[in-house]
Amino acid sequence: MKRCTLLLSLCLLLCACTPAPGESAPPPDATAGAQTAETAETATGESAGASTTLPAGLEPLDREVLDYDNIRLVCRFSVWNEPVPGYFTASRDGQWGLLRNDGSEVLPCTFDRPVALCSDGAPRYPAWILSKGDTDAAYWEETSRYLASIGEGMVCDMAHCGPGYEYYLWLTDRGQMCAYIGSLGPSLPTHIAPAQQTDYSNCFPTRDAVLVSEEWGEVPDQYQEEPYRYRTIDGTPLNNYEYQQAQPFLDGALLAAAKRGSRWVYLDQQGREVTDPAYEGVYSDIWDGNSLASPLLNGYAAVCRDGRYGLLDSAGQEFVPCAYDGLAWDGRLGWIKLADGWHGFTVPSAPAASAAPEGADTWDPLQHVPIDLVFPDICQPERYQPTYRTISYDNLNVRAGPGVDYDKVDSLPPGSPVTQLGRSSATDGWIFVAWQDRPLGWVSTEYLK
Repeated sequence: MKRCTLLLSLCLLLCACTPAPGESAPPPDATAGAQTAETAETATGESAGASTTLPAGLEPLDREVLDYDNIRLVCRFSVWNEPVPGYFTASRDGQWGLLRNDGSEVLPCTFDRPVALCSDGAPRYPAWILSKGDTDAAYWEETSRYLASIGEGMVCDMAHCGPGYEYYLWLTDRGQMCAYIGSLGPSLPTHIAPAQQTDYSNCFPTRDAVLVSEEWGEVPDQYQEEPYRYRTIDGTPLNNYEYQQAQPFLDGALLAAAKRGSRWVYLDQQGREVTDPAYEGVYSDIWDGNSLASPLLNGYAAVCRDGRYGLLDSAGQEFVPCAYDGLAWDGRLGWIKLADGWHGFTVPSAPAASAAPEGADTWDPLQHVPIDLVFPDICQPERYQPTYRTISYDNLNVRAGPGVDYDKVDSLPPGSPVTQLGRSSATDGWIFVAWQDRPLGWVSTEYLK
């Protein structure tokens, strides 16, 4: 859960700004720090950064050399703080701005912190999180109008923002895995649905927890300070290591980054660490300031070792050795800092990037089944989820499991429409149903038609 104090402080810095039509005009301070191709930090010594030639495996991007002090990934304000494709945040003289990944400037370097992206979806997307002291409402309104005029969204006003939280926990008192997902307030632990297993490649960064009883139900306790371990759905650890930070294997990624001690390491889906714990972060969580390692982005990740940058491949090898003063890669395009400045590049061997609709969420009703209910071991694909109506002459009991020996957890009014989400391979005559788009529990098919 993000820190409320920092949220309040950013809210004071940012005012509510709704994009408004208007003529295209440069943003405030647009003339500050104009780009040139001639002024670049000169590398010294015999390092690879003293060269002006791209390392092997990279193909030059037909753009001017950039003179920024730093270029790094943009952090998205989300559950996992994953980087944003298509953009970088760049700094000059301690101030930060926003670039498209091809090097063209969206916002000049006039902000106090790296530019980040709010988690809001359409129609607010993209909504940029900006920080600048001693500014008034007019400044933010002007900046939002400028962004809208060039088709780059708006300034985030921090209203209705927040990705909530998503944890995967090993309940030591039950010997059971669960998901704990919610927004600002407490939630209830739930079963891990098949779609979640697929999304995370059945490799979950988990923390140990126990359940405690509250007035609204049983909730996990004693997990916030626990280290992470990677486990499969049945709780089997992938390895014997504990991690201080851990990233998931999202979207079938072959490697995930985890922080062991003070450094980041990359491991595969079998739990084998394919690199040493040798890497530093390459971008930052905007809330806690934690330095984050890049996940694999179309097969490669920018990495930093002992202050020098390179590019890691999906086998854990340094495709570009960590010998450069800077390197940023968003899965499509990248920038590397050579002796005369930042050079744009592509990676011909990278898989083709696939763009998902921004702000699109998939709905899986089995993702929200409380762990006190028996989870169906045979789940119905969405296209094969039949609909029934309950008996018309009485309320129908809903039970925690497939049988009358299980506790009654709810009841359905006569004639209620229900959708079958799954069934039990061990018990006939009972199905797991949803009612009004929420998972409910088990009912007897004898009272359905």
